[in-house]
Amino acid sequence: MSANNLVAQEIEKTGLRTFSAREMALNVLALLHPQISCGAHRQPIWADFGGGMDRVGGMSGVFGRAHREIGQEADAKRLINACDRLDYTMTNPNPDTIPMPDMSPLANHRHHFPAAKDYASLAHLRHLQGMVNLDKVVVVTGYGEVGPHGNAETRWEVEAFGELSVEGCIELAWIMGLIRHANGPLPGTGQHYTGWVDAKSGEPVRDADVKERYEEYIHAHTGIRLIEPDLVNGYDPAKKQVLREVQIERDMEPFEATADEAAAYKKSNGDRVDVWENADGSSWSVRFLKGALIRVPAAVDATRLVAALIPKGWDATRFGIPEDVVRQVDPVTLYMLVATVEALVRSGITDPYELYQHVHVSEVGNTIGSGLGGGLSLQGMFGTRRLDAELQQDIIQETFISTVQAWVNMLLMSSAGSVRPAVGACATTVLSIDMAVDAIQSGKAKIMLAGATDDFCEESATEFSSIGATSNTVEEFASGREPSEMCRPCTSTRNGFMEGQGAGVVVLMSASTAIACGAPIYGIIGMSATATDKQGSSVPAPGKGILGSAREAPSGGVLRQLDIVYRRRALDAQMRALDAWKAAELEELGPDGAAEVEASHLRQCRALQDVWGNEFWKRNPEISPLRGSLAVWGLTADDIGLASFHGTSTVANDKNESRVLNAQMRQLGRTPGHVLPAVCQKWLTGHSKGAAAGFMLNGVIQSMRTGLIPGNRNADNIGAELKDCDYSVYLSKTIQTPGIKAALLKSFGFGQVGGELLIVHPDYLLATLNEETLNEYNARLRGCDARALRYWQDVLVGNRPFVQVKSSPPYTPEQEQDVLLDPTARAHYDPKTRQYRF
Repeated sequence: MSANNLVAQEIEKTGLRTFSAREMALNVLALLHPQISCGAHRQPIWADFGGGMDRVGGMSGVFGRAHREIGQEADAKRLINACDRLDYTMTNPNPDTIPMPDMSPLANHRHHFPAAKDYASLAHLRHLQGMVNLDKVVVVTGYGEVGPHGNAETRWEVEAFGELSVEGCIELAWIMGLIRHANGPLPGTGQHYTGWVDAKSGEPVRDADVKERYEEYIHAHTGIRLIEPDLVNGYDPAKKQVLREVQIERDMEPFEATADEAAAYKKSNGDRVDVWENADGSSWSVRFLKGALIRVPAAVDATRLVAALIPKGWDATRFGIPEDVVRQVDPVTLYMLVATVEALVRSGITDPYELYQHVHVSEVGNTIGSGLGGGLSLQGMFGTRRLDAELQQDIIQETFISTVQAWVNMLLMSSAGSVRPAVGACATTVLSIDMAVDAIQSGKAKIMLAGATDDFCEESATEFSSIGATSNTVEEFASGREPSEMCRPCTSTRNGFMEGQGAGVVVLMSASTAIACGAPIYGIIGMSATATDKQGSSVPAPGKGILGSAREAPSGGVLRQLDIVYRRRALDAQMRALDAWKAAELEELGPDGAAEVEASHLRQCRALQDVWGNEFWKRNPEISPLRGSLAVWGLTADDIGLASFHGTSTVANDKNESRVLNAQMRQLGRTPGHVLPAVCQKWLTGHSKGAAAGFMLNGVIQSMRTGLIPGNRNADNIGAELKDCDYSVYLSKTIQTPGIKAALLKSFGFGQVGGELLIVHPDYLLATLNEETLNEYNARLRGCDARALRYWQDVLVGNRPFVQVKSSPPYTPEQEQDVLLDPTARAHYDPKTRQYRF
């Protein structure tokens, strides 16, 4: 019957109904429905799938006529095409010598700005308009990362889709130094060329060919893989070295040394070493005697052979960071500089000094931190220095956790705002965000950079191994697993995390500042919380202290405060009373007192929004922080659509975290059976310690933007001990949802540092704006989008560096004191110098 598919459309014009193979399969399967099956037990079922063919006569003629008409049309088109070819040949007598243009598709690099929202599209959330104090709502306006899969966007492609797009391959190939953009004559041919070329050979590479040519190499040298020594200061776990003390049993042959070195050996070894000046008078000889102790390098077996390392070939200078800075700072600072610029560009900020058009320099701060600090610098200070090897003199400054944020401010921001360097081991990013939220809500800042960075080094690999926190590669290989399969959160075979490295950072603003700037809003930080835990003797042990975010006393009845309709009515009533007070004051004071009255009225409006909006639940023991933070936006526990797990793939953490989430959902009254998808991102990224929650938050934002919830593709068999956690569902593949209203993220760090974030969809914030304000915001947002997209594409084609290190603050030395003391001081853009200056 397939031969008749060609004429199906013509046949249906006669009034018949035709079915495709899939449609007919559905018809047949429908007969197996239980209701039809029950009916068949009572009486025969007549199913007519003939499409009415029995009621139309002369079908053979219909089929024949349809075939002839289609054949005639095909013949006519073939003749027309042949005629066109002859015409072309007549006007182009040597067609074989005419080069045809390259029609292969070009990549379309975009950065996925949030789309502008039309006022009408938010009508279902109109009850939120004017309900919150925007000065105290904290929003994410940008996010960035440097991690095992490159940046935030390339990591998301692998996490959500399992493969890279052409654009993703091009970005990673550029990041890894495999390709570069050329615009000029090609070496050898002299022919002008614009496009990508192979970094080694200089050979042109079409956009469409990048994926096929480099993808295999990219996958082999990104993500979780065997440790590559050139990425970790030469550390090769197959040749792991230790220094062992050996006592020599006979006198050694003498060797030559300087006078100072000979004296040092004598001072340390006493009568077990002989030293003497040589006859030439310019050198000394040293001989170790029987019984002397010396330290000899020895190779030992290592069992941690796999890690989640940044992409091979990642080079800070490729991003525009000067060579002298690269030599000076620790690698964790380089990761953070690149991640910070990515976050700023995603905020629509292509020059950090642009911020000072909108806010004072004292209103921009940061809480950037780290779990371990500069790992390579610590290695140098405690190892290299002891070996008396060459080392920079100021290495100690690069070991301080506060140094990372200092370099970000010195090289990029020049801000003078709140600074709170965070350190909370594996929960550092959540701790950093919590402190940044506090700074904004307390009025100490309007814009904050928050996040963390950590490195991978031999010492951390050894010590995590010694406490059994990381996965044993030798055992995993013996079980037949590949490196990419060795991190398996929440499975029955989980056996430790995979250590990683990188940086994650977000730009946080008060909602009022973001709207004034036109910055994109990727999500609302609905709640941030941290907690310690009970008495114990184990620093790494995960705890349940974070359960406190769901703490609440039993209520004697229905709490009207949780009903946003009630709060809306109460706020409107008090606002009307406040407006009446304002009118009375203006009438009494006249124009001279208008400014004072307006300012007082605005403050009181904000206070009322706090009482009935942002903070209605605070200091009420019957409403938990988590329930109250959801209710601010008219949401309940049933509206949480995603749980981002710390999910380290250790036996203790995954069980504890699942039970904590389950207890919270039960306490908050989430509907039984309404399961909550869990995202365990570390199966892909490994555990980058302090930066881990930065990657997780970025993923949550991307899930909210797309509605996709990525699965843990290593979840081959969920642990039986998690069966009683009936609110969690552990996905093994990506699913598409209608949308995610809210998400819950958890993080746990060594040292009893528990952290939690509630992220709410940005539509809920935009719905609080009136139509005029929303339209003005959308206009500014489109401008930011255009500038950021141009910046992104200019970087790829080599027109500008990604990281543009500042050489001076935005004010002169003479202006500095006045700028810092004047809260109204603002920068302006100078088109001549293309800089923002005071």
